[in-house]
Amino acid sequence: MVYKTEISIANTMKKHLLLMLMALLSLVAVAQDTDDEEDKEDENSDTPSACTNKWGLDSVETAKQLSLFNQYYQEKKYVEAYPYWKYLFDNAPCIQKRITFAGPYIIKKKLREVVAERKPIFAAEKEKQQELKEAGNQENYDAHKEIMKANSAAYSAELEQYAELVYDCHRKRIIFWGDDAKVLGKLADDMSKLTPNRRLEALGIFEKSIDLAGENTVYDVPKDYIYAGVNLYKKKEMGMDSLFLILDKVTPIIDANIAKYTSAGISAKDSAVGLKWIKTQDAVIGMMKPYLDCEKLEELKKPYFADNKTNTAWLKSTIKLLDRGGCESKQFYFQCSEALFGLEPSTDAALSLAKAFGKQGDDTKAVSYYTKAANLASTDDIKYDIWIKLAKTAKNNGQYSTVRDYARKALTINQNSGEAYILIGDAYAASAASCGSGDLGRGGVYLVAVDKYAKAKSVDPSVAEDAQSKINKYSAYFPGKEDAFFKGINNGDSYSVGCWIGENTTVRTIGS
Repeated sequence: MVYKTEISIANTMKKHLLLMLMALLSLVAVAQDTDDEEDKEDENSDTPSACTNKWGLDSVETAKQLSLFNQYYQEKKYVEAYPYWKYLFDNAPCIQKRITFAGPYIIKKKLREVVAERKPIFAAEKEKQQELKEAGNQENYDAHKEIMKANSAAYSAELEQYAELVYDCHRKRIIFWGDDAKVLGKLADDMSKLTPNRRLEALGIFEKSIDLAGENTVYDVPKDYIYAGVNLYKKKEMGMDSLFLILDKVTPIIDANIAKYTSAGISAKDSAVGLKWIKTQDAVIGMMKPYLDCEKLEELKKPYFADNKTNTAWLKSTIKLLDRGGCESKQFYFQCSEALFGLEPSTDAALSLAKAFGKQGDDTKAVSYYTKAANLASTDDIKYDIWIKLAKTAKNNGQYSTVRDYARKALTINQNSGEAYILIGDAYAASAASCGSGDLGRGGVYLVAVDKYAKAKSVDPSVAEDAQSKINKYSAYFPGKEDAFFKGINNGDSYSVGCWIGENTTVRTIGS
C-alpha cells in the first residue's frame, strides 16, 4: 500500500541523492544502536554466514534506501522510515543488524498509523449505515452493508500482513544473528497480542524460548506467557490444568531471578533488574489470583504427590503455589512442606512449617520447627530473630519460664539486646502472683522485673523509652518500707526471689 506522504518524501529526497550517496560509505561501515536498548549492536560485527548477499541484487539502490532509512531512523521518525526499511528487509535484510533488530518496532509504529487512519473511516461508514437504516432504503442499506464487510475484510487482511511481517522479521533475526531464546520470546508475545487467534501457537513458542533460556529468560517473558494462557483459558480454549502447568514452569525462574538480583551487595544495575523481576512476579500473581483456589489447587496437584514426594523441584513449586493461594492451613500444604523438609532441611523450610503450624494452632509443632530453623540458620542475625520470635510466642502463651530460655539464647548472640531483657522483665512481672511467696511478696518479684528493664535501657538506647515506661509502672508496686522493716529487711539489702525465677536483687522500698 503506497501513501501520499511516502511519495512526497521520496520526491524531496531525490534532490539530495548525490550528496547522500557520497556519505554512504561512512554510514554503512558503522553499525547503529537499535531502538530497543536491550539489543545493542556490535560496531565490528561481521556479516553473518547465513547472509548470502549483503547488498542485494542492486547495491546502488540498496545504498540509497539505507541512507534514507538511517536518516529517518536516527531522527526517530519511524513511520517515515518504514518504506525504506521495507525495501531493505525484502532485498538486503542483513545489511545492518538494525533491519531485523528494530524491524518489529518500526512495523508496529506503522501498524498504529494504519489503525488510526481506519478509525474515522469506520465511524463514517457506521454513520452512513444508520442514515440508510433510518431512511428505510433496504436496497441501499444492504449494498452499503456489503461494502462495509468487504472493507472490513480488506482491513483485517492488511493488519494480518503487517503482523506476519513482524513475525518474519523475528525469524530472520534468528537466522542471521542468533539469540534464539530471547527472540522467540519476543515473537511469541507479538503473535499472542497481534493475532489472538494464534495464541495456542504462541504458547508453544513461549515454551521453547523458556526451555532454551532457563533461568536466563528475559524478565518480561513469564508474564507475557501467563497473559497468553489466561486469555486462552477465559475463552475456554485451554483447561485450568494447562494454565497451571504454565505457572509451574515460570514460577521457579521468577523465584531464582528475584533471589539472584535482590541479594545483598549487588550493583545498582542488577538491583534494577531485580525490581523488574519483582514487578513480573506481581503481574503473574495478579493475573492468576482469581484461579488460586485451595480446593482447585489441591485437586490439580494432589494426584501427583505420590510420584513427586521425593522431587524437590516439584515440591517447592507446589508449596509456593499453595502459599500464594493462602492454603497454609490445609493438610496438603503440611504434607508437601514436611516432605520437602525431609529432603532439604533448611531455615526457610522450617520457618514456613513453623508459621503454618502456628496458624493451625499446633504450638508444639510450631515451636519444634522454629527451633529447627534456628539450629539450621546460616547467620547469627537469623538465629537471633527466631529466638526473639519464640520468646514472644511463649509470652503470649503464658509460658514465662520459656520466655526467659529463648531470650537468653538471643542474648548469647547479642548481649546488648534490649528487646531480650524487656521480654525477661515482662515474664517476671507477669509471674508476680505465682512467684510472690517470699517475705516481700509480689513486690520482690517486681524488683527483679525492674532490674531487667533498667538493664535493657542501659545497653540499648532504641528501647529506652519503652523500658522507662515499664520501670515507672512497676516501681509503683515495690515493697512498702514499713512492711519490709517489720520483716527485718531494709533498703540496700540483698534479696532472693525464688520460684522458677531464682534471681537476687537489691531491695528498694516505697513509702515513708
